Amino acid sequence: MGSRICLCGQSLAADGNTGHGIAAISVSLALSIFAAAASVRTETMPPSEFDIFDQPPAATDWNGLPWTLAVRQSAAMTQTPAGSMILAFQNSSQMNNAGKLALTSGGSQPQFLLAPALALQPTILISNWQANNLNLTNISANNNTPIWIAAYGPGIGALPVTLPTTGEPIPVPVNGTLQALTEPQYMQLGFQANSANLCLFAIIGGPQDASGNNAYAVALNSQYGDTGPGHSTPAPAGYYATTGGNNYSFEFNWGASILFVAFFGSGSIAPPRLMAVPPTVSLQTL
Repeated sequence: MGSRICLCGQSLAADGNTGHGIAAISVSLALSIFAAAASVRTETMPPSEFDIFDQPPAATDWNGLPWTLAVRQSAAMTQTPAGSMILAFQNSSQMNNAGKLALTSGGSQPQFLLAPALALQPTILISNWQANNLNLTNISANNNTPIWIAAYGPGIGALPVTLPTTGEPIPVPVNGTLQALTEPQYMQLGFQANSANLCLFAIIGGPQDASGNNAYAVALNSQYGDTGPGHSTPAPAGYYATTGGNNYSFEFNWGASILFVAFFGSGSIAPPRLMAVPPTVSLQTL
């Protein structure tokens, strides 16, 4: 009369063929051990800051602070400001690889942004995304093409520090922001770089133009030299002005309004440059 052997919740019939029974038991036992080992490995593996491509994980709740996207990675901003925002991006590959980003917002068709190879200065895009979400994806053709991104608009990024209207120079760290209440008369906003490094600033405030924007990007120690208002050479796309020197002034009369200033640093430059002495920003009446 045959007997039944139970193993791991399964029953095997022993019909007198001992070899077949042992083989079945061995296979079942091996599968059980393998499954248990896999389960232990999955549960005890420590959390990692990198994905299987050994790249930083995608930013799922990006707040505009600097981030580097590997190819096929994305950054998602849940909600943009209900006003102008300045987006800066730069191809940080040290190879001659053309870069490209795909930008979508509020279910729109993708907008493709080119990130030129070996650029020494970030590309700027200023827009009002109407408080919609914003998604950026690195879709560069060459896998060795990381792209540095950063953005600023009121309400995202670092909390602003008060900028006095007395003309006192205020040092600004990389990714730092300033805020001031302007007076109803002409005022001068001054920027001073205290190194030879590129210094990229964002200014937001004043009346909106026909497209709903009121943001300006200026760069000191720029490779483009002196461009923009007051010069024969127009500023690069997205910029209001650049200067080859280490200081710049911006005069305006916006009445009583709120002014924001953000410092993006030097973007992504290889080799990296550190701001040993931060630049300063000043605001005074004229």
